[in-house]
Amino acid sequence: MEKPPLDYVPTMGTAIRRAAELFGDHDYVVMPDRRLTFADADRASRRVAKELIARGVGKGTRVGIHFSYGTDWVIAFFAITRIGAICLPMSVAYRPAELRKTTIHGDVDTLIVPRTLFGNDHREFVTAAFPWLADVGEAPFLAPEAPFLRRVWIAGDAAPDDPEWADTIDLGVDAASPLAESVSDDLLDAIEEQVTPADRLCVVHTSGTTGTPKGVIHTHGAFLRHSDNLSKFHSMTPEFIQFSGLPWFWIGGLVLSIGQGLVRGFKLLCLERFDNAEALDLVIEERPHQIGMWGQLAQKFRQYVDSTGRDVSMVPAFAPRPDGPVDPELMHNSLGQTETLGPHTAPGPEAGKVLPEHLRGSFGLRVPYVEHRIVDPLTGEDLPEGVEGEVLIRGYSLSDGLYKSERDEAFDDDGWLHTGDHGYFREGYLFFTGRLTEMIKTLGSNVAPREVEVVLEGADNVGLAIVIGLDDAERGQIVAAALVPKPGTEVDIEHVRAHANDELSSYKVPRHMIIVDPDELPMLGSGKVDKLTLRRVLEETLRSSI
Repeated sequence: MEKPPLDYVPTMGTAIRRAAELFGDHDYVVMPDRRLTFADADRASRRVAKELIARGVGKGTRVGIHFSYGTDWVIAFFAITRIGAICLPMSVAYRPAELRKTTIHGDVDTLIVPRTLFGNDHREFVTAAFPWLADVGEAPFLAPEAPFLRRVWIAGDAAPDDPEWADTIDLGVDAASPLAESVSDDLLDAIEEQVTPADRLCVVHTSGTTGTPKGVIHTHGAFLRHSDNLSKFHSMTPEFIQFSGLPWFWIGGLVLSIGQGLVRGFKLLCLERFDNAEALDLVIEERPHQIGMWGQLAQKFRQYVDSTGRDVSMVPAFAPRPDGPVDPELMHNSLGQTETLGPHTAPGPEAGKVLPEHLRGSFGLRVPYVEHRIVDPLTGEDLPEGVEGEVLIRGYSLSDGLYKSERDEAFDDDGWLHTGDHGYFREGYLFFTGRLTEMIKTLGSNVAPREVEVVLEGADNVGLAIVIGLDDAERGQIVAAALVPKPGTEVDIEHVRAHANDELSSYKVPRHMIIVDPDELPMLGSGKVDKLTLRRVLEETLRSSI
């Protein structure tokens, strides 16, 4: 396997020290009320890493973090990974049930959370996720309900009303820690030297087709090589500034923001919680070159900016093109997924290029060192240029597998990932034409229909739920559901929606639901639900409700 060359060993400890040496006092993370330089990130994460070591965290320990964008996220991630522990970044869109499910699936040993999240007391969220905490007392926990979870730490100083189960850890840049002082620099350096590029760096959870979380494993070497390779492909420099609006707990933000910023030395702007007005203030002050958001969200933000009438002429990301507005379909897109560490095709050196009409809808060029095949999904035979088939990927950036799954569940015998994406290549450009699987893609996030169905079927009187993605101009797709009542009962859609809101992230909650009588549910001759017919019914009822 050919890999992108690097002039340093691709482990997090090495990369963090390298960034501190090369970029030093250059800002890495900027928020409205604080800044974190590369030197700060190295110094603070060393201190926290020492405290982790003193508390018994070591190579291979699975540590979950449940933070939004910000300096705490970076310092925790760097501290965990530089000593070879495995980080599991958790989505802040989670409901308590999802945090519980992911913690158990990921065998999390240590969970680190903020004291508040989006202005809410996060201790209450944790106790809602793990009600048994009220009865276990101090750590270490030995609870069958989460058999590997031993401790939960709250970021910051201890408070008089902290529950007995909570301990604290200070992620501040200039915090002091007697525990950290008990670990020598020599010991930390020796530990970092034993971390290799092949070691596991993180497990990123996304929706799985079976309804259980899918944990995608990535190594130090793959993460740093791909971050470096992508940033070179797009000629990024330390002078580059990005507004980071891709979630860091998912692969897009982890690689395109955290990783690329680390290896290339550029500045990330972020807010704990996105707000149009606050984002615009930060953008005008810092003048980013890129607004890193999913397409629909970026478009909405631009519409807000235009509506304010504020002067953004000095912001490179908003600079008008000298040739005037361009149809977005004539600009390169990119394609990737969690298992490929994000993009495997991208604009690269053609970023910003206006495409000729015959290349409308291009998803970019092959990322260097990544192999592609287009195959017949039924026979596995390679297809000629221009013929649609399934996109297969192989190369250095692929995941190390799926957590708690055997290798053949992730890759075929020759190491190819069958992406489930449908497309073709023409003139070296990839054209994406859709998904082969039932996975729903809404606002850039994957939603597994079965995960949502299981939750809906837990609501009162719901005997069967069928979840389908419907095309949507703004979101790409929306989640829709048909609910079949249990015999002799009635289903209250508002009750079902409230139940789903309690159990699921908001983007997974169906935006359109209908009730279908069991006798009217369309069926195939095989005895399975006729989802094509049901999709048409959902589309028709959605149109009539607008």
